[in-house]
Amino acid sequence: MRQLLFLAFAFLLFTACHHTTPEQKALLSHADSIISVHPDRALHLLKKVGNFHHLASSDRALYALLITQALDKCDSVVASDTLIRIATDYFNSKEPVRAGYAWFYRARCENNQGNVRGRATSLLKAETYALQSKNHKLLGFVYGDEAKLYQKQNQLDSALHCYRKGYYYLKKAGDSRNSSVCLLELGYSLYRNQKYHEALQYYAKAINENPHMESLLKSSFRRQQCLVYYKLAKYDSALRYARLSFVSSDVYDYAKYVNMALIFNKLNNADSAIFYLRKCVNPRDMAPSFYRVWLEVSAKNKNCNGVCYYTEKLINAKDSIYNHSLSESFAGLEKKYKYEEIASQNISLTIKDQDSKIVILFLLLLLSLGGIIFTIFRDQQKKHLLAHQQLLMEKERALLQSEEEKIIILQKQLSRQQGALSTLNMLRNNLANLTTTQRGAQKKDSRETIDQIVIHVIENVDLLYDNFSTRLKVAFPDLIENEITICCFLLAGFDNVTIYTTLNFQPASYNVKRTNLRRKLKLQHGTNLTDFLSKF
Repeated sequence: MRQLLFLAFAFLLFTACHHTTPEQKALLSHADSIISVHPDRALHLLKKVGNFHHLASSDRALYALLITQALDKCDSVVASDTLIRIATDYFNSKEPVRAGYAWFYRARCENNQGNVRGRATSLLKAETYALQSKNHKLLGFVYGDEAKLYQKQNQLDSALHCYRKGYYYLKKAGDSRNSSVCLLELGYSLYRNQKYHEALQYYAKAINENPHMESLLKSSFRRQQCLVYYKLAKYDSALRYARLSFVSSDVYDYAKYVNMALIFNKLNNADSAIFYLRKCVNPRDMAPSFYRVWLEVSAKNKNCNGVCYYTEKLINAKDSIYNHSLSESFAGLEKKYKYEEIASQNISLTIKDQDSKIVILFLLLLLSLGGIIFTIFRDQQKKHLLAHQQLLMEKERALLQSEEEKIIILQKQLSRQQGALSTLNMLRNNLANLTTTQRGAQKKDSRETIDQIVIHVIENVDLLYDNFSTRLKVAFPDLIENEITICCFLLAGFDNVTIYTTLNFQPASYNVKRTNLRRKLKLQHGTNLTDFLSKF
């Protein structure tokens, strides 16, 4: 009893320590609702939550996801994955949207850590949940980041494919800003692939779709258009877009200065090129282009000292980029080499501890047994596959035979129905002649012929309409024989005069019979009797 009380007390204590207050729930809900539009305000609200460790597990996971998302949207580099791991450990396929975003932002944390493998794995998991959730915005974000990964590895065709998918889903989600970013990256991938005219088409498409885009994004488009026209040797257009990039935004000015210098150098305006080169204090990733322009300007001005100086600078800038990529690839080679070296040492130690001849014989025995087992297994698989194929062939033959029999039966039925239709047409013509004769003079042989025709009409109607008279009698037991005969004649297409003349009724008597027939068939006023019979 004491143990039960102790366990209950421990459980209550644990749940009390992990409890979300109504105020904290309200803050989380509010932050979640505005994070896409106002991430800075969402971040401010999340900081008011307090110690997130005391939150309930679901709210703690949501907090971890929202805080990481808000920091990322506010351009804060989140290198630690401690928080986002809480979200990825909690959210699963029951909440695929949350799980997808959790793995998406974990991929970004892995990227900030420089963990390419971890980033790729997280993005693949995010894609799985995004496809499960069918959330267009999440799918657009995931495919966009996958495209960046492909672009970084210089797999431009794969990058283009992913960017197109990202644009499609973001456009479908109504996210004009991020769909424009996808178009910008699509154009940049095409630019790197030397497909300049296609790149320009995507840039123009983005500006037409989003004419009120933010200034920084518009500046990036103008800068990229400038580079494309520069590559196409249309320097006047390149200069115009380079100037427009300055008007749009003052961010990335170092790249804009280098672009201006590149263009003026091609236009043989050395003074303007030098002016913009001097404005670029730190060329960053554009250092090779920066020093190349300085070198060309120095060569045009016949400045030997400048040529030597900037040649050395250009070589150093290229070597810096080359050495960086080389050190990264070398690190991978070094890890592989160390792994192979350790494995080789382990094999050598094992062989030294044992008699080499016994090991070789044992390995040969194992290989022989493996070969025998593999051969037996392969033969069994072939036999099983052959038996399965034979079974399928037999089933196909049976199906073909069944289909052929069905076709023969259908052809026979069609032939019988066509014969019945021809017979009915002939009977109508005969009745027309016989009723005329009957009206002129009552003849016994004429009456007998008419009676035979009546029997033939009923037989052919039954043939055409699946035993119509029998079905009608079963469905409406109150019907008498001449009423069923009237129904058959109506369904066969005979007019009223022919019917009552053939069946030897007076017109008034025939009308009464039709009225009784409609009553027994329970037809509403206005329902056509012949239409009802044709649908029966």
